[in-house]
Amino acid sequence: MISAQQVQELFEQAPELSQYFIVDIKVTKDNVISIKADTDAGITIDQCGEISRVLEGLMDREKEDYELEVSSPGLTEPLRITRQYLKNIGKEVDILMNDGEKLKGKIVTADDNGVTIEQSHNEKQNGKKVKVTTQQTLNFIDIKSVKLKITFK
Repeated sequence: MISAQQVQELFEQAPELSQYFIVDIKVTKDNVISIKADTDAGITIDQCGEISRVLEGLMDREKEDYELEVSSPGLTEPLRITRQYLKNIGKEVDILMNDGEKLKGKIVTADDNGVTIEQSHNEKQNGKKVKVTTQQTLNFIDIKSVKLKITFK
């Protein structure tokens, strides 16, 4: 059975796939390989097909029978890797912390340890409502999930 690590290594060794990054790889016991891939500008169905063709060319069906599925992470999927956070700087997110606390904010920056969000709320100062903006840095270890807030304008 092929492992997710082996698929990741094949992906990273293919120079024609350098513009893409893997968000998630799952391999079932029936050898169904599901890859969620993306680019910094988003990914199209044709690009998913390209990834599939390149990986098919690098894998040996004579040695191992498998099914390969390549797709985008999807808008409703939680963010999983640092590169997704960096890609979405400036976008609104809904955050669920491990302790059950829910936060909303805009991604300001991210690194391998966590994400900084900007939160805005109204406060009453001298009888007037004033918009107050604060930043909060959250460690990934304390976060259960982060999802992009979908808005229609």
